[in-house]
Amino acid sequence: MRYRRLGRADFEVSVVAVGTWAMGGTDFGRTDDRDSIKAIHRALDLGVTLFDSAPIYGGGRAEEVLGRALEGVRKGVVIATKCGPVEPRPGLLRMDYSPQGLVAQVDASLRRLKTDVIDLLQMHWPDPAWPIEDAIGAMGRLVDAGKVRAIGVSNMRPEELRKAVAAGPVTSLQPPYSLLNREFEKELLPLCRELDLGVLVYEPLARGMLTAKFTPTWKFEPGDVRSSDPRFRGTAFTDNLAKARKINEVARSEGIPAAQAAIAWVLANQGISTALCGAKTATQAFENARAADLELDATTLAALRRAAD
Repeated sequence: MRYRRLGRADFEVSVVAVGTWAMGGTDFGRTDDRDSIKAIHRALDLGVTLFDSAPIYGGGRAEEVLGRALEGVRKGVVIATKCGPVEPRPGLLRMDYSPQGLVAQVDASLRRLKTDVIDLLQMHWPDPAWPIEDAIGAMGRLVDAGKVRAIGVSNMRPEELRKAVAAGPVTSLQPPYSLLNREFEKELLPLCRELDLGVLVYEPLARGMLTAKFTPTWKFEPGDVRSSDPRFRGTAFTDNLAKARKINEVARSEGIPAAQAAIAWVLANQGISTALCGAKTATQAFENARAADLELDATTLAALRRAAD
């Protein structure tokens, strides 16, 4: 496993991290908490130090599972979670970046995670109803209170990111980025380099598209977010599958699995701190972590990009 400094934070993170959205059990098919905990423990054994979650992943279930898995092994682990969206009841989602709302959210996350500090608290989504400057200020006060070590943001446009950085000690950005979604490269990646921000990439496998497991007739379980994702429907699904097959061909020619090649491609881009990879089983955690050991040469990196094009 390799490690990189996360922006201006006073800690490093493993270049492959575990994203726990699927462990919430509501958005990517059924999950078994025992399997999720085994996946977390396998990742720890392989040197993974960063685990990313959010209160809305399974209504808090993902944080609870992570908290149980890390009991007794918390030292040296970087826990990242998020704030903003709250779910008063299933299906009803609203934003709350008020100072009192953020305190309540963080206190609830601390209880679920069974820890006394959150290493990285991230603004999940900006919302026009809540000024970014005020939200970042309130998050900064949670650092002052000792409940949070560092703050970051997620899903922001360049102008929003500049506002956030000007408002407080923002450490990182969490954007989507993969061979099939390279929008991040245009403005945000150069801006993160300019501002010395850490970058936690999510969806490096394009919600599993780059694992080479899907077929044109694939049926998703009820409730799986991919069943309504435009990328997994109609001609877009067919086109993405074709690209995924070409990417798989390049990876196989190098003797590596497609998923590991896709993760390694993301990590090869200057400015990327870590790739957040979902895992519901120990096997998936193992396969993802192995990508940290790959350093693809320029020829292979270019071939993967051409395949995605």
